[in-house]
Amino acid sequence: MNKKIFNTIGWILLLGIGVSWIAFGYTDWYLLVVPLTYMCFSISDGSISKMKNIKKIKVSQIVFILLAFIVAVGIVFGLIQLANYLINDRLGLTGWVKTLSQFIAIIFSLIPIQFAFGSVIYKVFGDMNSTKAQ
Repeated sequence: MNKKIFNTIGWILLLGIGVSWIAFGYTDWYLLVVPLTYMCFSISDGSISKMKNIKKIKVSQIVFILLAFIVAVGIVFGLIQLANYLINDRLGLTGWVKTLSQFIAIIFSLIPIQFAFGSVIYKVFGDMNSTKAQ
């Protein structure tokens, strides 16, 4: 498929999440849609084309990636639940202030984990490229 199509799909998903979030509030299924959006953007910018070496990954590296992914999702889920508790129960925010606070909390909880999980992927592919060069 064309890379522009994946870019368009990514933007549609991202805008769909934003509109449904404003209309219906935050739900946990956004945690499932955000990685799909990330994959669409990765395909469109060509960074996913580096995945051709996926056949050369060792089993231990696959386990390391899966474990890092599970830990990252757990941390993000915990941070989102903490933010939800603070926003709803402790601060008692309502209306557009609540929606804006939830949006900011989600962004702040996703950014550090994206860098951490991205560094794990970078390390695994860096190790693969260094063993391939030898």
